[in-house]
Amino acid sequence: MNSLSTPTGDEFDFRACVVANAPPIGELIWFHCAVAAAEELHFTRAASKLRMEQSAVSRHVQKLEYALGYRLFERDKRRVELSEAGKAFIPYARKCLAYARFGILRAQAIGRGEPSEFHVGYSPSVDVRLVVRAQALFESMAGRVGVNFRSMPGPHVVRSLLEGDLHAGLLTLPIERGLTTACLMREKLFVALPATHRLSRRQRISIAELAEEPVIWSAQEAHPAFREHLLGLFRKAGYIPNLSRDTLSVAETLGLVREGLGIAFVKTSDLRFLGKGLVFRPMTEASLVVETGIGYLGENKWDPLQRFVRSLASHFSGCAPAK
Repeated sequence: MNSLSTPTGDEFDFRACVVANAPPIGELIWFHCAVAAAEELHFTRAASKLRMEQSAVSRHVQKLEYALGYRLFERDKRRVELSEAGKAFIPYARKCLAYARFGILRAQAIGRGEPSEFHVGYSPSVDVRLVVRAQALFESMAGRVGVNFRSMPGPHVVRSLLEGDLHAGLLTLPIERGLTTACLMREKLFVALPATHRLSRRQRISIAELAEEPVIWSAQEAHPAFREHLLGLFRKAGYIPNLSRDTLSVAETLGLVREGLGIAFVKTSDLRFLGKGLVFRPMTEASLVVETGIGYLGENKWDPLQRFVRSLASHFSGCAPAK
């Protein structure tokens, strides 16, 4: 079997394949099966997700591996894991599927004589004022292209971007590799405390003073790259949070804080949730900030997307601190 030279880095020029007259490798069904198996790390679950027989999924993945000349998965009776070649290949497979989906949707829309629709997802953790301004900005510049803004958990926004169900997403940064991002807003991190907490009368709080406090964590916004980034900021400040409970919304998180079950970390824009029984205090560590931005497939040169990204970045002046 011939080896395949695998592109490295986040940027990938799809036009280079055309210029080099690279031979086609496989069918889209091979890519669908490989991506599903990579996400589930279990061929039976991957088959169920695709509504296929497990033997068919395995066969399509094997055909793709043969065509590539490398194993994408290391598997035995107990486990399935991505090989190093698989880890390099799967992000680009997702992009290929996203482009195929984009092409189908646009061709169908044009064939029906309808304008294409622009799909934007956003995490509920994003400041709603940013979402409203972004929608108004797109509608003012988009002409006949419709726009659909959808709220969904942060991890779902990332997945939908990679799978091609969304053109762009507004969510906390950083985002997983394979997506291009532009920072729009930087916000200070505050600690939310019950009004009766021993530190509630302090004007500012050091992260070291919270060492033993149980932390209530809003899992909805914590896609893996952001979660790891925030925990990294804490570690650099000499703090390891005592994560005691995951929640599905900021409102739920703050409700539990109000009841005295722990503390939580929130952004400047979350101060609007302040109510009786709660206090928000700024942190003394200036490095504890959260960035919000737009994520998208950088190789997608669709003009409405590119103009939207440029307009947003210009309108919000890059990563200006939130007021």
